[in-house]
Amino acid sequence: MDKVVAYHLPGGWGLVSVSPFCLKLDAFLRMTGIPHEAVTATTPFGGPKGKAPWIEHEGRKIGDSTLIILYLKERFGVDPDACLTQAQRGQALAIQRLVEENLYWAMVNDRWNTAENWPVLKGSVLGGIPAIPRTIMAPFARRGVLKQLKGQGMGHHSPEEIAAIAKRDIDALAAMLDGQDWFFGDEPTETDCVVYSLLANVYQVGFASPIKPVIAGHANLVSFLERFAARFYPA
Repeated sequence: MDKVVAYHLPGGWGLVSVSPFCLKLDAFLRMTGIPHEAVTATTPFGGPKGKAPWIEHEGRKIGDSTLIILYLKERFGVDPDACLTQAQRGQALAIQRLVEENLYWAMVNDRWNTAENWPVLKGSVLGGIPAIPRTIMAPFARRGVLKQLKGQGMGHHSPEEIAAIAKRDIDALAAMLDGQDWFFGDEPTETDCVVYSLLANVYQVGFASPIKPVIAGHANLVSFLERFAARFYPA
């Protein structure tokens, strides 16, 4: 069977990628032990959906982290969620939606719609693009992301309202994790990849964010991040 080639956006601050979706896929590949080659892409435009991550495998290009993971589970016969009950699978999907369809946009707002973070973003998320093209592309990219924020709805809220929305999400994650090592018991599942990839991309990176102290205020979430990194990203 051909090796999976996984393309992700650049990393920083000790993370493989500063894209939560790219980091989620990388974590899943490590968790399942699927043989793969990780390739850093400076832009997402090489993917079949114009977004990162994407993979190449057996002559196919597949985009979207969730669709990629579904493909990998079926093609390689691995599923860290195999032990979950139907009710737990429903809970896992609800957690994924909370993280990727709501909390994610609060993170996007922090990075792209906060003046003090704009220089940091240009040097990290867009840092792999040569300086002159980056100078031209950056304002267009920012306008596009701000338009997406408005379309999704998060961009219509005030900074204080967005921070409050994010706090409720993080408080909910902390309550669901409670005193467990992992979200569904003794062994990690895809849900842990989902949560880790987003929280690490807030807590561990160099962007200012009102969400950071909320995460820091939950000792179980901080321990979770440390535990996940120690297991799948040992120093």
